[in-house]
Amino acid sequence: MKHWRIAWSNLMRRKMRTFLTMISIMIGVASTFGVIAAVDTAEKAFPIYLKEAFGKADFNIAGTDAYFSEDVHKQISSREDYTSVAMLKGNTKLITEEKGVSAIQKRVVLTGYSQLDTPVTGFNVIEGDLKADGAVITDRTAKAWGAELGDTISFDTDNGVKKIQVSAIVRYTKELMGPSSWNMAKYHHWAVAVPLPVVQNWFDLNGKVQAVQVKADNPDQLKTVEQELDHLIKNNPEIYLQPIIVNFDTVFKDLNTFFLALYIAGFLGISLSAFIIFNSLYVSIKERKNEFAVLKTIGYTSGQLQGMVLTEVILLALIGTVAGLIVGYGLALGLKALIFMLYGVQSSSDMLLTTGLSVSIIAGLFVPIVASWYPIQKVGKVSVIEVLKENKAKASRKNKWFGMIGVVLILSSFFIHHLILVLPLMIGIALIFPYLFKLFSVLLKGFYRLAFKFSGDMAIRNLNRNIGRTSTTSVILCLGIAMIVLMSSLNSAILQSYERVIHHSYGGNLDIMFHHIEEEDLDIIRNTEGVKDAATYSLQGIVWNLDGEKRMLPIFGVGADWIDRFPLFTPSEGSHSKLIQNLKSDEIILDEISFGVWGGKIGETITLDTLEGEKTFKVVNVVTTMKNSGYSAFMNEEHFKKNFGVKYERNALVIKDEQMSPLQLRENIYDQFGERIEEMWGPEDWVSMIGSTITGSFSIINALVVLGIIVSGIGITNTLLINIMERVREIAMMRAVGVTRSQIIRMILLEGFGIGLAATVIGMLFGILLIYITSGFVEVNSLTFEFGVSPLIMLIIFLFGIVISLISSFTPSRRAAKTPLNEALRYE
Repeated sequence: MKHWRIAWSNLMRRKMRTFLTMISIMIGVASTFGVIAAVDTAEKAFPIYLKEAFGKADFNIAGTDAYFSEDVHKQISSREDYTSVAMLKGNTKLITEEKGVSAIQKRVVLTGYSQLDTPVTGFNVIEGDLKADGAVITDRTAKAWGAELGDTISFDTDNGVKKIQVSAIVRYTKELMGPSSWNMAKYHHWAVAVPLPVVQNWFDLNGKVQAVQVKADNPDQLKTVEQELDHLIKNNPEIYLQPIIVNFDTVFKDLNTFFLALYIAGFLGISLSAFIIFNSLYVSIKERKNEFAVLKTIGYTSGQLQGMVLTEVILLALIGTVAGLIVGYGLALGLKALIFMLYGVQSSSDMLLTTGLSVSIIAGLFVPIVASWYPIQKVGKVSVIEVLKENKAKASRKNKWFGMIGVVLILSSFFIHHLILVLPLMIGIALIFPYLFKLFSVLLKGFYRLAFKFSGDMAIRNLNRNIGRTSTTSVILCLGIAMIVLMSSLNSAILQSYERVIHHSYGGNLDIMFHHIEEEDLDIIRNTEGVKDAATYSLQGIVWNLDGEKRMLPIFGVGADWIDRFPLFTPSEGSHSKLIQNLKSDEIILDEISFGVWGGKIGETITLDTLEGEKTFKVVNVVTTMKNSGYSAFMNEEHFKKNFGVKYERNALVIKDEQMSPLQLRENIYDQFGERIEEMWGPEDWVSMIGSTITGSFSIINALVVLGIIVSGIGITNTLLINIMERVREIAMMRAVGVTRSQIIRMILLEGFGIGLAATVIGMLFGILLIYITSGFVEVNSLTFEFGVSPLIMLIIFLFGIVISLISSFTPSRRAAKTPLNEALRYE
C-alpha cells in the first residue's frame, strides 16, 4: 500500500499534467470500448432483424396475373405441419381532418390477411387484440394520425366511404412500413392491416387473393413442405412458388468497410494517448534525474526505481481506464442507436459488452505500460556521476534508422489495397515526422521573425530546443488531421459518384409503382401534363441457385425499343438497345454487385428457377446501375415473361418536361390515378436517402476522429506546460529585463501555433496522399471514387487544426504570464 501512496504523491507533483494524461487515456479507452461494443451488437442484431422483418415466412405463393383464386389458400390451410396466410392489397385514401394535407399524402395501402395473429404476420402488439376484426396500425402511424385504440378511421374508396375501428396498435414493422410524419407521406404511403374479407368486400375482389405465405412449423420439415407445395403448384399453372430468401451480405454489403473505418477511428484515441504518455513520462524522468540519483546513493537499485515509476504508470492507467469504461458505455449506447438509425434497423437487442470490455481494459492498461517502457528503461540507467557532473547525453545516431523504417512503411502502403493501409502509413508518418518538423520550423523561422519579432524569434528557438518533444506532440495532431481529411474527402467524393450514377441509371425522372398496370394506363401517363415520355417494365425477384445456396436475384424485364430513352443501367460499351436486342432467351446481364457476389466470368452460366424448373443462363455482360440499390440483373422483356411467367407489370418510368418540377409532376400523375399508386420515387429521392446514410456514417467516424484530435490538443497543452516548467527561471529573467506579460503570452501561443501549424499542414498533405491511394480500391455499393480534393473541406480542416492548437496553448500561456517573479527566480 505504501508504494501506491508514494506513486500517487509523485503524480500529484504535476497535477495538471497528470490530469490531462488521465483524460487522454480515458478518451482512448472510451472510444475503443464504445466502438467495439456498438459494432459487436450491430453485427449480431442486423441478421436477426432481417430474418424477423423480411423472412418471417419460408415460402411465398404468387400468381402469374395480379390476383388468383382464394381456393388455393383453402387447399393448403388444412395442413397441420405449416401455417399459411392469404394476403390481398388495396389502395385507398384516408379521410382526415388534418389541415394542410394534400391528396398525395393521404395514400393508404390496406393489406388484408386471412389471419392477423400468426407467426407469418408476427405483429408485436402494444395494445389491443389482433383477433378483434378491426384495423391494425403501427405505433408510428398512430402517433402521426393521433389515433388511439377503439377510434374509427375512414377511407375514401371507389365504392364510397368505408369505416373501421382500430383494434390493435403494434410496433413498427416491415409489413406495415409507413412514413413517420405527414411531410414524409409525400414520398411514401401509409400502411394498415385488416382482415382479408374487408379488402375483398371494399374493392369487389371477393374470392381473390394476391399471395399466400407459408411458414413451416418445424424448420427441419422445410424440404417436405416445399415438396407438398410444389405438387400443388404443378396442378395450377396460374401460380408459382418461391422460397423467401434474405440476402444478408447484399442488404448490408458495405457494413464491413464502415465497421473497419470505425475500428480505426476508435483505436486512434488510445494510440494517440500512448504518445502523450510517452512524452509526459520521458520529460518527467528527465526532471527527476537528481531525485533518482539521490535514491541510488542511499541504496535503491535500478529495478526498485523502475518499479516505482511503473507503479505510477499503472495507477495512472487504472484511473484512466475505469473512467474510460464508464464514459465508453454511454458512447457505446449512443453509437449503437446511431448505427441502427442510419440503416433503418428496428431492434431492442441488448448490448454485447464482453469483447469491448476485455479489449478496452487490456488496451487501457497495456498501451500505457508499452508507451512507458523506454522511459522506464532510462530510469534504470541514470548515472549518479553524470548527474553530479551535469553532463548532457549525446544524441543517438540510431534515430536515423527510424526515419528509414518510416519511409519504407509509407512506401509499402502503396501496395496494400485495403483500408488497413492506414496503419503502416501512420506509423511511417510518426517515424519520419521529426525530420519533417525540423524542415518546417526552418521554413517558419523567417516568417515568425518578420511578423512577430522578439516573440516569434523566441518561439522558434524554443520549438527547436526540444525538437523531439515538440515533434512528438505535433505528430499526434498530424495523424488526426490526416484521418479527418481522408474521411471528409471520401464522404464528398462517394456522394458525387452516387449522384452521377443514380441520375445516369435511374431510367428517367420518376419511377411509379402500382399494384398492377392496366393496358390503358401507359397512355394516360403519357397524356398527363408535364410528362414528356413514359414506359413500363417488369421486375421480379427470382431464386438464384449459387453453389448450392439459394439467393434472391431481382431481374428487370427490359424492352429494346425504350431502354435508350429510359436507361436503367450504364453499359461498359455500345448502346443500351443493341445490348438488349442481341440477348438470347438463355442470356442475362448482371450488374457489378451481383457479378461480384457470383464470382464467375463473362461467358459462364448461372442457375435460376423458372416455370420449367431450374435453368442455366449465360452471363454476357456486366453493367453499372443503382436500381434496386445496385443489386440486380437484366433480361429482354419477352424472354423474361416467357421464362418466369409474370404476365403483369407494376412499374412505369417517366421523363418530365424541362419546365415541370418533380413535385408538381407527382401531383399531376396522382390526380390521374389516385390511390392506385403505391409509391413514386425520383433520382433526387435516392440521392437524398443514400446521401443521408453515407454522410451519417462518415459523421460518426469523423466524430471519433475528433475525439482523437481532442487527445492531440491535450498533448499540446501538456507539452507547453512541461516547457514552461523547465523555463520558469528563464521566463523570470526575461520579465526582469523588461519583457511584458503580453510578449510572454504571445511567445507561448506562437509555440503552440507552430506545433499546430506543422501538424495541420503536414497532416493535410498526408491526408491527400491517403485519398490518392484509397481512390484506387475503396468502393461503396461497387462504386469507386475519383481522386480529388475539395478546397472548402481543406480550408475548414485547416482552420479546425489551427483553432485546436491555439485553444490548447491558451492555458499554458496564461500560466506562464502569471508566474510571480520572486517565486520564479527562486525556482529550482
